[in-house]
Amino acid sequence: MTESGSDRPNKQYNVHSATDEEHCLEMESKYGWTLVDVVPTKDPILKVDCIFEGEQTSFEDTRYGD
Repeated sequence: MTESGSDRPNKQYNVHSATDEEHCLEMESKYGWTLVDVVPTKDPILKVDCIFEGEQTSFEDTRYGD
């Protein structure tokens, strides 16, 4: 699953790392996101970046913020 950067001008993307493409598909299903690309990384654990349509989201726990 690959799209070149020129195929994606002026769009917002939500990027999250995962151990493999299967986990990207799980995130797509769980959160209702549309997966548009899976890009290999050089990280030995989080081996791919899952690229979804839409604004960037975070899994950061904000319950304990300021």
